[in-house]
Amino acid sequence: MDLSKRFENGLGLPDTIKKIHESPYRAVLAITGGGTGSVGELLRHGRGSNTVLEVMVPYSKVSLQELLGKEPIRSASVDTAKEMAMAAYRRALYLSSKTGEFSPNMLIGIGVTCKLAKSGKERVGRSHEIHFSSQSYDRTTVSSLFLNGNQNREKQEKIASQFIIEKISSICCPDEKTELRAMKERIFRDLQEDEVKVDPSVAWLLSRTLEDINSKKNIRPLKVDMLINRNISQDRSRPRIILSGSFNPCHKNHIEMARIACGKYKVPVDFEISLANVDKPPIDYISLQERTDSVLKYRDEKCMGNLYLTNSSLFADKAILFPDSVFIIGTDTLNRLFNEKYYREGEDRQSLLDHFKKHNVRFMVFRRKDAEADNMMEIPEICDVVSQKIYDDDGTSSSMIREQQNSRVI
Repeated sequence: MDLSKRFENGLGLPDTIKKIHESPYRAVLAITGGGTGSVGELLRHGRGSNTVLEVMVPYSKVSLQELLGKEPIRSASVDTAKEMAMAAYRRALYLSSKTGEFSPNMLIGIGVTCKLAKSGKERVGRSHEIHFSSQSYDRTTVSSLFLNGNQNREKQEKIASQFIIEKISSICCPDEKTELRAMKERIFRDLQEDEVKVDPSVAWLLSRTLEDINSKKNIRPLKVDMLINRNISQDRSRPRIILSGSFNPCHKNHIEMARIACGKYKVPVDFEISLANVDKPPIDYISLQERTDSVLKYRDEKCMGNLYLTNSSLFADKAILFPDSVFIIGTDTLNRLFNEKYYREGEDRQSLLDHFKKHNVRFMVFRRKDAEADNMMEIPEICDVVSQKIYDDDGTSSSMIREQQNSRVI
């Protein structure tokens, strides 16, 4: 029997699974759209509890949205798999905290989302995809498998299940040889993979952030310096200028705002990315590298200061990390800044203003073409709105750039 047939039929699985269960790793799995047969295989050979802490199957739209804390743009995608893996890793940390039995660096979150063949007639040209992601203490991985489409649903389910087990094996048993890369092209149309491992300081920051989220407490504001220009000396007679954002990706309008602020205050602008977000899952390491790379692309600009990674999604917490600072924000952020939805527990508008004044924090507000300031809101005195004559937004945004990129991919 040739190697591709062995893969389809799952031959050799017991040995692979035995080695997985002999490893010191513990995992939470979240799987949707196909591939749940991998769970049965992991458990039916015995010693499954050595590896599997929990399995989640968020199959319905509302279930997946509940797991992620948001509605995914596309259910079967790399981004959704990464977000599922992050949610699974967070759950693994939570379960581990109840016993204190496992070290965070021995825990893995697995996210899998599939779009497989339908049992009935389906649209011509519809792609068949399997997206696998793992999130661990210091590493994020993704593997996307695109099938030829010549197999029926049953065969694709078998392929998906074995693919998932092979990928788990590559994480738990990295020194073991895998059959995965030797598969015939008649099974795989394409295989795309990526992996990012981060420095211990970044891994520590994510771990602390997820612990705070699990405990349902306010996140302790923490930061990590990711220096761009190490020779910059901060003139303490001038305020520090901070441009906070997700930078997904960083673009020319971000840099133009930094140039204007740098020209006004005569100091370079520091950029800040938060791992945590009020409305979205924490940022995985692959996404983080993409975002930091998009910032570093402009590192030679004279307006560029340093880059900081934090876990502070709220400006009230950023003020603690960066006192005596001016934060660059857009009108859309201004509208959220004083929205009670984003207040910390026990906070109101006046106490928030007092908090900013205590830490000597001000805001430089740039008008956004697609987001005008709320007419009902009285703009506080700590906010300086930049004239449209100085900055005239052309509508470029990170979301617009992502939509253009996704349309080219689809």
